[in-house]
Amino acid sequence: MKPTRHTAELPAWLQTTTTVATAATKHQWWQRNQQHLRQLLSRLAQPTPVTVTTRWQIAPQFKLVRLLLLVILIAVSRNAILLWGLALLIGGQLLWLPPHQLRHFIKSWLISVAAALLFVLPSYWLAGPSTLLFFGLKTSLMLANAQYYRLTTPFQALLTGLKALHCPDLLIMTLAIAITYLRMLGQHLLLTMEALELRTVAPAAHPYRLIGALFGNLYLKSYAYALELYAAMEARGFNGHYARATTHSTHWRDYLALTPALIVWAVFIFWGH
Repeated sequence: MKPTRHTAELPAWLQTTTTVATAATKHQWWQRNQQHLRQLLSRLAQPTPVTVTTRWQIAPQFKLVRLLLLVILIAVSRNAILLWGLALLIGGQLLWLPPHQLRHFIKSWLISVAAALLFVLPSYWLAGPSTLLFFGLKTSLMLANAQYYRLTTPFQALLTGLKALHCPDLLIMTLAIAITYLRMLGQHLLLTMEALELRTVAPAAHPYRLIGALFGNLYLKSYAYALELYAAMEARGFNGHYARATTHSTHWRDYLALTPALIVWAVFIFWGH
């Protein structure tokens, strides 16, 4: 004969659910902005891959020279019609971008222009709206060309272009190390924040001390990375000079890519005289 199982009812105070209202803390900006900071660090640690066109490839040094020509021309030009022509030129280049890349360009360009208006151009506000509009147009055109170059050129192509233009090896090495270890430090800070979130069961009483501990640990990690890099480069016999790669022959499309910038420069020179 099987024994009967007695079911006891739970008390009423165990069956009712009560919500405890937590008092609002004074420092909640860390919790609010933690998701935005994590997204920023994830983009820094794993940047968006650059979509390179296979039908119309230009040598990296020609793309770099075209960028320098356009940025210098925008900086020295004072003619609004010429600046409008340069805006049409960059707009025509943007038409060849894929839709997702174009949306990313517009978002990044608007953020950079807003930052320039807030931090770089406040001194022109006192000179009047016309001066602010003129220099705002020049700054936005410079940033548009820089953003277009960043979206269409991988970082390795930038280093290849600098080597082809015989830039100093110290500059190339500094850029390569800075970008590589910036991504590594971003990945380290992202993992540290995730580990801290998993191990934290209550809000921090002193969030500023927590932030100081995070960036102090990041500084010590960067110092350790620098020592390890120095030891690795010394062990491999690196003397500060890069081996020059074999230069490939230029094609007609490389010179054709420089033609619009050269035409605008010719118009600027002859128009000035």
